[in-house]
Amino acid sequence: MFAAGCGSSKKSDTSSTTVPGGTGTTAAGGTPTTAPQAKLADLPGKTGGTVTYAAEQEFTAYNNASSDNGLVANTLVLNDVQPGPFVVDGKLSFVLNTDMMDSVTVKSENPQVVEYKVKPTAVWEDGNPIDCDDFYLAWLSQNGVAVSDKDEDADGKKDGLFKAASTTGYDQISKVECADSDHTITTTYDSQFADYKGLFGNLMPAHILESKTGVADVTKVAAVKDTPGTGDILKVAQFWNEGWNDFDASVDLSGAWYRISAFEKGVSLTLERNPKYYGKPGYLDKIIYKQVPDAAQQPAALGNGDVQVISPQPNADLLASLASISGVKSQTNFGTTFEHIDFNFKNPILADKAVRTAIAQCVDRNEIVEKLIKPSAPNAEVLGNRILLANQAGYKDNGGAFAKADPEKAKATLTAAGWTLGGDGIMTKGGQRLSLKVGRRDPNPRRQQQAELFAAQCKPAGIELVDAPNPDFNSKLLPAGQYDIALFAWQGTPTLSSNTSIYDVGGGQNYQGLNDAALTDMFKQLNTTFDDTKRVDIANQIDKELWDQMATLPLFQFPDLIAFKDSVSNVVYNGALGVTWNAFQWSVA
Repeated sequence: MFAAGCGSSKKSDTSSTTVPGGTGTTAAGGTPTTAPQAKLADLPGKTGGTVTYAAEQEFTAYNNASSDNGLVANTLVLNDVQPGPFVVDGKLSFVLNTDMMDSVTVKSENPQVVEYKVKPTAVWEDGNPIDCDDFYLAWLSQNGVAVSDKDEDADGKKDGLFKAASTTGYDQISKVECADSDHTITTTYDSQFADYKGLFGNLMPAHILESKTGVADVTKVAAVKDTPGTGDILKVAQFWNEGWNDFDASVDLSGAWYRISAFEKGVSLTLERNPKYYGKPGYLDKIIYKQVPDAAQQPAALGNGDVQVISPQPNADLLASLASISGVKSQTNFGTTFEHIDFNFKNPILADKAVRTAIAQCVDRNEIVEKLIKPSAPNAEVLGNRILLANQAGYKDNGGAFAKADPEKAKATLTAAGWTLGGDGIMTKGGQRLSLKVGRRDPNPRRQQQAELFAAQCKPAGIELVDAPNPDFNSKLLPAGQYDIALFAWQGTPTLSSNTSIYDVGGGQNYQGLNDAALTDMFKQLNTTFDDTKRVDIANQIDKELWDQMATLPLFQFPDLIAFKDSVSNVVYNGALGVTWNAFQWSVA
């Protein structure tokens, strides 16, 4: 899964004084000072040819910002298709997209005002300009303002009209203004937002939405508090939620290096160079995403030439297979992705905090790391934080009370909460056996082994954990909250704020139904604080609250593997966006 706004944060980029390609902040009305422009590394290469990437999961939607479609599989395709003012490079730094942007300028910090100047030459593949309409649509759809006038949640709150995975940051912008023939966009914030550079990535063509909905000008669609779900706003929301699902060449336009030219479900997706691209073209003629869902088969596909680039989850057997193939380069890094299990608070059994605590007490995370992760990554350790990773400044292991598995302690926790041991060795309460399913995507040999270890580790505590694999778990069951316990990973971004939608009350990626107002308040504080030291402190406070609630159990930080034929150059690791983040720079001999 890919956290909204790009994901659970793994590096904070919080400078309030400079913007790559932009200027320093000043008091309102002052004159900004010029800052040096940060540039994306220029990697020389040969033009032409095709590279095939082994895709483990399949593309599902062009709108990856919706809560139904926040998948890494989509990100890996859209990295080179959708435009945005910044590119997150291999060092997890925001770099100005100088092909598309003249500048991004912080005009003032109180109130916070950010100005975007888009080059007049920047266009979608049909020749229409990339402009203010596209920025406005991103804000309108993800600010959380428009609500349904019909549906209400159980707590009486109206549902958001747009099914946005995250509203973080956009919900702090009070207005988006257009000028200079729509090439200048000015955003004004109600409160300071430290991670503003993470907004407006992966823009979608507003003119397509206007054409399909009959809305003449999306920038005239009101976005004020409690906008009722009627009229034009309803038309816009319905298309934004559903109109970009699956693949349709007439609506899934490119505003970047490559366009989606073909998609055959279960087989492959093809990107071709965008003939209307306004900047330096991509080197390759085509990039093919070939479905190879079984990671264990990817080294063989690499060896026989079916694919030239792979990025499966590593294990000892897979690494041994790679080592036997000549002409292949590979590297393993500890990236921004972490494995965890989520407890569904809507499940009556898991609504009992004692049950969640007992599971955390009986799951032996050290055994999992020793048996499944260290053989391929000897430096791997158990993860003790959900907001900061072990290779980040400020990381603290806040889960010391759960450092060592103790099934007897877990049994005592359950007994104190009124659970009693049944004749079959499984705890019961009120006629309900303590039996829960562990949902996960299949096939995935390592996760299958994890689920088997969970079951063996917790059985002595009287807890029955049943492996429940499903090939559509991440894409369908997880977003719908149809699980007991979910075993999956969040892939991170450079922004701390992007964790908000995962744990916030009503957050677009809060699939488990966690309802903790204290966390919402702490995230508000985190997202309006620019001081790095203070932000790290708040991040650790958030994690401690998550440990206290036992909302999730972090397991380990992923070792990320990329491997490719030595005939392919410029393949660069990126923990946030995946290996295809710079596929426009790939070159084949």
